[in-house]
Amino acid sequence: MKMDVLKYINNREIFIEVLHLAVDYLIANIDDKQTLRSCHKYGFQNANDLLLVTQKMSNYYKNFNLLKSENITTFSYHTLEMSRLMPIVVSARQPELKRHINYWEYSKNHNIVESFGWDARLILGDGSYAQNVNQITTLSLRFVRFQNGLVLEINNVKLNDLIYLLEISLTEIKN
Repeated sequence: MKMDVLKYINNREIFIEVLHLAVDYLIANIDDKQTLRSCHKYGFQNANDLLLVTQKMSNYYKNFNLLKSENITTFSYHTLEMSRLMPIVVSARQPELKRHINYWEYSKNHNIVESFGWDARLILGDGSYAQNVNQITTLSLRFVRFQNGLVLEINNVKLNDLIYLLEISLTEIKN
């Protein structure tokens, strides 16, 4: 795992915040856009560096919890003091991590989509181009154990791609 960017964080509080941010990213409390917007808050010059670190650390947390390891590997890209903070963050957020990992494992074997709905709209031109006619499909999914659903607005090409991927997934499950 290459995360040389972390070695430049010498502020303990900011390092802890970045570790917590990775947990939030893993359990879907924040998304890519929110992570990118907070890059300057944590002192990153490049927003993509923070996103990369957050994604790598969230994958590390996920693998750590899936393997149910007892100790966290110390990494060479930051000091020993900073590496001691990782187990503290993991133990502080363990209930959230465990709940998310358990739900993720459950979703691999059980149907988590409770219901879905769809709606199609035809957009007849826009302000810049009167000949621009688009069909937009809104797809709403409701999941078991989640209050909010997932709403997608996609065009016909993306809708066909999504249907194709779902059909492939179903055939792979049946085989």
